[in-house]
Amino acid sequence: MKTVMTICFAVVLLLSAAGGAADVGEKPWFDLENCGFCKHLLEDPELLDHCTWEHHNIANGMVSVTTVEKDYLPSYRAAMVKMEEVGKKMEEGEMVPMCGMCTAMGALMMKGVKWEYLKTQHGDVMIMTSDSPEVVADLHAFTDKTTTELAKMMEPAPAEKE
Repeated sequence: MKTVMTICFAVVLLLSAAGGAADVGEKPWFDLENCGFCKHLLEDPELLDHCTWEHHNIANGMVSVTTVEKDYLPSYRAAMVKMEEVGKKMEEGEMVPMCGMCTAMGALMMKGVKWEYLKTQHGDVMIMTSDSPEVVADLHAFTDKTTTELAKMMEPAPAEKE
């Protein structure tokens, strides 16, 4: 929980300093090479091929489930630690480039979403909820966009389909 909250707090600080998330639509939703947080998922070049992410809308928000194959769980946990380190740097005022998804998540935090984070034997579960119908609608839009963009990202390249 501390890791996720540190990352989220840092994202909120950055967004506050940058004036909000108005440019989220101009950024790639996922930018694994350039996002200060997400780039750590590429340090093990095989990791992403051994992870799955599910995002589901629930009545008052969303649930995200990350599942990692056993042999790649140490790489995933190491990436999460590095993301926490980035969050700590942001708390100290360092500016970090972020993808559209990380920027949008920070904007949701600024709206006061409630967070729950659980490490599991096979990854983690994150639950984001709100009592505000407007914020729940934003959470659902975030979930829908993330699911759509994940599907695009995970599609095999045209040469791989043959």
